[in-house]
Amino acid sequence: MLDINIGVMAIMAILFFITMFFLKIWLFDPLVKFMDEREAKLKNEMELISKNTEETKEIEEEIKTILQLARDDARKTIENAKLKAKEEAEKLKAIKVREIEEAKEALREQLEVEKKKILSELLKDKDELKSLIENKLRTVA
Repeated sequence: MLDINIGVMAIMAILFFITMFFLKIWLFDPLVKFMDEREAKLKNEMELISKNTEETKEIEEEIKTILQLARDDARKTIENAKLKAKEEAEKLKAIKVREIEEAKEALREQLEVEKKKILSELLKDKDELKSLIENKLRTVA
C-alpha cells in the first residue's frame, strides 16, 4: 500500500514552516503594516474632512450673517438718503414758493404802478379829448 515516510513528512513540515516564517517576514508583516498605515491615513483624512466640513459650515453661517448685516446697512443708508433728499426737496420747494410769492408781489406792485400811469394818462387824455370835443362842437354850432 502506501508507505508513509516520516522523514519526508518531517522535511516537508520543516520546509512548510520555514516558508511560512519567510512569508510572514517578507509578505504578511509588510502587508499588514501597509494596511494599518493606510487605515490610519484614511481615518486622519476623514477626520480632516469632517473638521473642514464643520469649518465650512461655520464660515457659511458667518458669510450669511455678514451679508444680512450688509443688506440691512444698505437698506438703512438708502432710507436715510431718501429722507435727506425729501428734506432737501421740501426746503427747495419752500424756497421756490417764497420766491414765487415775492415775484407775484413784485408783479402786483409793478401792475399797480402801471395801472396808475395808465389812469393818469387816460385822465390827461380825457381832459385833452374833452377840450378837443368842446372846440369841435363850438366850431360846428
